[in-house]
Amino acid sequence: MLTQRTGIFLVLAMLAIGGCNRAYYPDEPEDEDLVEVSYKAVDDLLLNLKQPLPKGSLVVINSLVNVDDLSQTFSFGRILSDQISSAFHRAGYRIMGMELPTEIFVKNDNGILHLADETKQALHDVGASALVVGVFAPGKRNAYISLRIVDIASRNFIATTDLSVPVGPDVKLLLKPKKVDEAKDKNEPKQIKNELDILE
Repeated sequence: MLTQRTGIFLVLAMLAIGGCNRAYYPDEPEDEDLVEVSYKAVDDLLLNLKQPLPKGSLVVINSLVNVDDLSQTFSFGRILSDQISSAFHRAGYRIMGMELPTEIFVKNDNGILHLADETKQALHDVGASALVVGVFAPGKRNAYISLRIVDIASRNFIATTDLSVPVGPDVKLLLKPKKVDEAKDKNEPKQIKNELDILE
């Protein structure tokens, strides 16, 4: 009888320990600091430039969009683009936020993506030297991000970087669709906003 009771006690103890372990090691990943992620991404872009981008150049930052639906940006894409803007500004660049058409790039006859003429003209009109664009792809445990710096004159990518962040509680919330002004969803150029007025 004593042996049977001891065995039951041991089984219950193991179950309790197992329950504690599951609580201590949750299935949901932990968030990373998105500010640090954004600043590190900009450092990587500037470190790997294929041609000079002088300090003081005007850089336009476009909101990051969902790779599966370029009309979706969510809070995730907007906050990352704002943090990227701050990182470029601190690095010595002039920054302008600009709502661009969804179809920033178009395919030529050979199927190669290039900067649309309408987009290039809008960027040329404000004197921009470079455009920063990016996409993200939400996954089950990670969100994957690709960033590109596009030279306005040549329309070529002059720096690229790819990264991922865990889909923790904060990122999961930022990736949820939220109701926004319908005007923001139209694929039309919007009024230019110079973020230097805000940052300074």
